[in-house]
Amino acid sequence: MMPVTSRENTIYIIDSDEYKSQLKNLPKDLDLPLLSSVDADKYPEAAKMQFKNGQWCVQLPASKTLVSVDFADVRIAARSQSLALNKEYIVRAVLGRKKHQQPLRVLDATAGFGQDSYLLAAAGCQVILIEHIPLLAYLLRQAVLRAANEASQLNTDAAKRMQVINGDSIALMQHWTDARPDVIYLDPMYAHPKDEQGKGLKKAAAVKKNMAFLQYLTRQQDAGLYGEGMIEAALALAASKVVVKRAPGAQWLGDIKPGSEISGKSARFDIYPTNNQ
Repeated sequence: MMPVTSRENTIYIIDSDEYKSQLKNLPKDLDLPLLSSVDADKYPEAAKMQFKNGQWCVQLPASKTLVSVDFADVRIAARSQSLALNKEYIVRAVLGRKKHQQPLRVLDATAGFGQDSYLLAAAGCQVILIEHIPLLAYLLRQAVLRAANEASQLNTDAAKRMQVINGDSIALMQHWTDARPDVIYLDPMYAHPKDEQGKGLKKAAAVKKNMAFLQYLTRQQDAGLYGEGMIEAALALAASKVVVKRAPGAQWLGDIKPGSEISGKSARFDIYPTNNQ
């Protein structure tokens, strides 16, 4: 995923007292232009980043909706409770039925908003999140830091198991120098977002606004990024298996048939066993 640099997709930081207190924490390589709160309405075509309620949020163009990365969100908290967590398809697909003596090492090569990674970390996995977009990687890191300092022991423990990397997932997988991840998880964006509805992928309101933000940040990618290049790199690296999230009626990623699958109403998880030692 590559950040869009065209003028209409500029993201401005709204100047405020809260912003000034957080300026030292913003990575210099983000290089986001500053916009005074007085002039904010003069740029309706741009997204605005602001610090509110203890975290950075982004307001999309022509919208009052604020988008953020927040693992303390009540919807995520409800899904991460022990009884609900064991029923999550992503947890079932990654952990499988086998009992593991050591925490599984999971590489989420398409981290996005990190919700699936958080669920896996809450389930006991050690998770590395790769996100190509610098701004989103920064928001992920901030969400992990907040979770690590919350009163909830579940959030604190999960945050300790999460590491965020900003980079190109295919290149990183092809040149991996650390211990092999046991499982690699892929949830690639569609090359053509309209295809999602045709493939039966149902979206809740929260998911829709997250997707709108991702589509705002990214260019339309060559299909290779969503197919053979990504899954082939994952299959060559994963020690145990690769898990790919797809819409229920979507084609296999890279047209490679999985060994098995776990299907729900809103998503399908294709499972590819590997034997890389």
